[in-house]
Amino acid sequence: MKVKCIKLLNADGKEVEFSPWLTLGREYPVLSIDISDSGKISYRIVTSERDGFWPDMGLHQADCFEVTSTIIPSNWRVRIYKNKGLSIYPDTWQDNWFLEAFYDRDPKAFPIFQQEYQKILTEDP
Repeated sequence: MKVKCIKLLNADGKEVEFSPWLTLGREYPVLSIDISDSGKISYRIVTSERDGFWPDMGLHQADCFEVTSTIIPSNWRVRIYKNKGLSIYPDTWQDNWFLEAFYDRDPKAFPIFQQEYQKILTEDP
């Protein structure tokens, strides 16, 4: 699945002219879809990537994007939470430790991230 950034929103949902994370007109592969218990939809995307550096991955409001590809990666699985929210993302990322370890830059998380990220990119080039 891919999305194209069509507007920039701050955390309150108000349109802004600049974002340090997103670029207007840029297409991003979606790494997860998150739906909160209130129905708010967000996409997890890599916002910056440079050789030799840990990639920046963040959760962004779906209202910032238009969907450009509806191909669902084969490694995605649905996880339903007790609070009625749900996430759709790679199975191996659903281990309770993974996302926290990734954001903490735990070296054990990187190969797991890279394997699933490459699968997503390969299946929707």
